[in-house]
Amino acid sequence: MIKVCPDCGSTWAGGRACEDCGGILHDPYAKDAAEALPKGIWKYIRLQYGARRGMLVRVMAFLTVPVVFGVLARRAVLLPGAWLALGLAGAALASILAFLTIYWLAGRAVRVWVLRKGQLNKRRMARAVLKRALGSRAAK
Repeated sequence: MIKVCPDCGSTWAGGRACEDCGGILHDPYAKDAAEALPKGIWKYIRLQYGARRGMLVRVMAFLTVPVVFGVLARRAVLLPGAWLALGLAGAALASILAFLTIYWLAGRAVRVWVLRKGQLNKRRMARAVLKRALGSRAAK
């Protein structure tokens, strides 16, 4: 359960007193939370949960590297002669590309859905991203 210090605004996983300033911690889901806690606390909590979610997805990206390599290398071992080395190199490249793609998408998701939440209309943002993607292709 998350607890918030109304004096300094720091969040804690539990407890009764803030370890930073010594203030009494409050549950943000309690009935008196609107009066006891600072106004911007929900934005801060959403930011922390979103960042944590992004970190978990990035850890999953690290874990996909051996899985993707293992699946593709298993197929590559069956190839004859020089194709074996090429297959293993392809498996290594595919696993690195899978990692980089997931890692980049996790960071992008945190920026779009957590940091910008409340600042942009989702429809306007989707339209702008689509225009930008189509505009950059048309310019080439």
